[in-house]
Parts: sequence; C-alpha cells; structure tokens
Amino acid sequence: MPKQIRLAVVGAGNQCTQALMPGIPSIPEFDLVAVADMKRDLAERNARNFGGRAVYTDVAEMLRQERPDACIVVGPPQMHHDVGMQVLEAGAHLFIEKPASPTLKEAKELADTAKRVGKIGQVGHMMRHADPVRIAWDICHQPEFGEILHVESKYVTWPTGPAAKGSGWGDADEDWMYMLVQGGHPIDLLRHFLGEPTRVAAFKRQGVGHTKVYSVTLQSAAGRTGFLNLQDSYEGWYTGLEIVGDGKCTVRVDDLGEVTYRRGEQKFQAEKQAWWGHPAHTWQPHHMTKLGQRAGYANQLKHFADCILGGTNPQPSLWDGYRNLVVARAILDAVAGNKVVEMGSD
Repeated sequence: MPKQIRLAVVGAGNQCTQALMPGIPSIPEFDLVAVADMKRDLAERNARNFGGRAVYTDVAEMLRQERPDACIVVGPPQMHHDVGMQVLEAGAHLFIEKPASPTLKEAKELADTAKRVGKIGQVGHMMRHADPVRIAWDICHQPEFGEILHVESKYVTWPTGPAAKGSGWGDADEDWMYMLVQGGHPIDLLRHFLGEPTRVAAFKRQGVGHTKVYSVTLQSAAGRTGFLNLQDSYEGWYTGLEIVGDGKCTVRVDDLGEVTYRRGEQKFQAEKQAWWGHPAHTWQPHHMTKLGQRAGYANQLKHFADCILGGTNPQPSLWDGYRNLVVARAILDAVAGNKVVEMGSD
C-alpha cells in the first residue's frame, strides 16, 4: 500500500464542490484530513459529503493543527496566490485552480516559492488531463504520426466583462479578465502540444457589449506553428483541438469528447481493398465514463497525488501557470501594438 497523503482543501464554493471534491473519494492515495472555508456551514457540508475529518474557518490554524502534506486551494486568483503562499511556506504541496494569480508577478512568485521550498505545485487546467486529450497526446507521440508541425486550439465561451471591485480578480480590465477566466484553457492546451511559444501576432474584433474574438498566430521555440481561435461571443461553451504531424496524420478532439485520427492514404489491409475513402479512426467516450475522467477533473487530482508520491513534476506546474499568463499578456500586447511580440522561453 502506498503512503497516504494527508490532504486539506481550502475553499468550499461552487467550483470546488461541484468539480473537484467529488473526485477525492475515488483517489485512495488521499486522506482528507480537513476542509476550510470562511463560511463554516459550507466547510461542514463538504467535509460531511466527501469524507473530511475536521473543519476550519482559519487557514493558518488548519495548517498548524493538521500539518497536511498537501493542500487544494480553490477560489478567486488572489486567494490562489495568498493562500498558496501560506501553504508552500508551511511545507505542503500545492494544487490551485487556474488562473494561478491575477498578475504575472504573483504567478511567478508562487512558482519561485515552490522551487525554493522544494514542494510540488500544480495548476488545475483540467483539459490536459481529460481522457480525449490524453488519447490525442498518445496518438501524436507515436512514431507514425511524425513530428508535430502545427496545433490549433479553439475555445468558444460566454462574453466576459471587467473584474468587479473586491471580487478577488484584481483590477483586470475586460481583456485581461477574459484571459484569466477563459483564455487560459486554450492557451494551456496549445502550450501542452506545441511547446513554449516565443512569438505571437494577434487581431481582435469587438462586438456588441462584451462580445469579442481574438485570432492569434504563434510560433514555438522549436519552430512549430500554432493558432488560437478565441471566441468570447457565445451563450455557452465548446472547444476544439487539432494537431498536425509530418507523418501526414492529424488528430482532432471535439468538445472534450470525440477523438478523430486521420492517416490519409495510410490504410490497413481491409481499407486498401476498399474502392474509395480516406480512413478516419474515431474514439468516443463510453456512456459509463465518468465526467471527472472525460473532463479531466478527477484525473488531474490523481496526477497530483502520483507526482507527490513519485517525486515527479506535475503538469501543468505552477511555472506553466505563470507562462500561460505570459502568453496571454503577449497576445494583448500584440493586439494593442499591431505587431509581432517576442516572448522568450523562460
């Protein structure tokens, strides 16, 4: 039996309660020792529903009393930074939801602190850990797929306005608020497959109210190209991902669901005997697949546990969380200056 991780959760709001904590009981490596929230009734509810043994309204007291091995912190990004720093300085590993912080400076401070104290830090970009994305990753890293040439990441979401005063999202204007709330998802997926972007060019079109779109072209340090199709103009959300390889193959993920692998004229024997058609091999989630697997919420927490016990670096790390914001800021700088922006890779 592996050592259990003494886990504490800070934050009992909707995101933590509905998306993250339901996965904890299915991860045997976690021992949920405490739940903390400023509203005691919410902390008590989540402790009762998900197996927590103690309840706190003060994070510092919880860290002193329980001495957890790891903490999950979920709330506004200012809380991710401020409580995250407390957690790391107390000697615990840290998982935070995205975005890592409301500013680049604070996101980098978290990453630097984790490195200094020798603790693991992971940011909750669940799409990296969604089963369809994991399948696409395996496909495009097979020898027949070849070298990745191009990655397109598409995200269509509800319109986003500026940060409300006192909301914990800093003083973000409409564009930066979009990047904090929505843009981080497709940026993280693109970085995952493309590698570190070093150059970006971007255009923006503003619509009625807060509707807007950003069309973004990027180039990685390895010379791969990427495209971000960011549409903040829909009453709902959907997503798309496509990777192109020089083995004359493509793999596509639609809406964190169907995965389609196209191999062109590279056919299996039975396909060669067919008269027409370009083969496309498709995977669809089974009806028994849990949402936490398909959407990646539970998978990312299992990954966090495995990294703690194995002493390996998580994905995405706190450094990834910082770099996602670097890319986001470069996109807005490219729009504002109508120019190509050089980002560097560190």
